[in-house]
Amino acid sequence: MSPPFVSALLSLLLFYGYAHCKTSMFNPCRGQNDTTPEEQRLFLDNWQQHVSSNVLDRSFRCFATCILYDMHIMDDQGQLHMDQYMVEEAQEESWNSSVAKCQAEFEDVAHSCGYGFGMANCLLSLRAARK
Repeated sequence: MSPPFVSALLSLLLFYGYAHCKTSMFNPCRGQNDTTPEEQRLFLDNWQQHVSSNVLDRSFRCFATCILYDMHIMDDQGQLHMDQYMVEEAQEESWNSSVAKCQAEFEDVAHSCGYGFGMANCLLSLRAARK
């Protein structure tokens, strides 16, 4: 193969990869309707405790994860910052061990929807158990 052909083929593959990463397969929030801050807060405040992600379909887990993204509780790298929502709990001594416990439980979950939903569910369930 000639160098110009290889260069053109490589450019095409890079463009395809860039365009594909912008699809909803890789960005679960793409195309989702925006929610208001009030709706987001209400969603988290009324979170059903101890729900297994196995019984929920992927679209709901992704919707929940997108709420976390919209509230800036989950960042682009997939790190969860629940301390921004659970302010009182984050000041307790046991907070870091609670986060570590949840992270250990979901460290092998590769998809952002499963990880975001699982982590939020774990931390919110721990909060409910304290009350």
